[in-house]
Amino acid sequence: MPDLLHDLNAEKVRLLAKHRLVPKMVGDKLFWVREFKNRPDHPYATHRAVLKCSILELVFSFYDLCVAKMTYFTRNLECFDICKFNYRTQEFESCPLWDMEFLIQKGTGIPIDLRNLAAISDIVVFREMCGWLEDQESAQDRRLVVGL
Repeated sequence: MPDLLHDLNAEKVRLLAKHRLVPKMVGDKLFWVREFKNRPDHPYATHRAVLKCSILELVFSFYDLCVAKMTYFTRNLECFDICKFNYRTQEFESCPLWDMEFLIQKGTGIPIDLRNLAAISDIVVFREMCGWLEDQESAQDRRLVVGL
């Protein structure tokens, strides 16, 4: 198998390394999988998807986030800081997209854990969450204008 990492940009290589993924043929397709000693391999994405998708799409895919979530956060990414949590300092730290674990709404400081976001399986609940986030940001904007 040729060195497939040469086909990828540095961010994608780092993302694959973070998740400890290796290339493996599954049926007739080349996948990036995580191998385990005591359970079946977990395929994350085809090599074609890794080549063609943006880093944000891949991160959301690796967290099993649906298209609606990917679309919403892609459209509103400028409203969020990309972060991970440092357990040693107990603080959120800015990080590159490939390493993100949290989105923090800039206007309010509300953190959104990608693992918790993945647990929302009902589109109605997700839309309610989006509306609530937008309401929180609007309320924060009103407080800033009024000076509270």
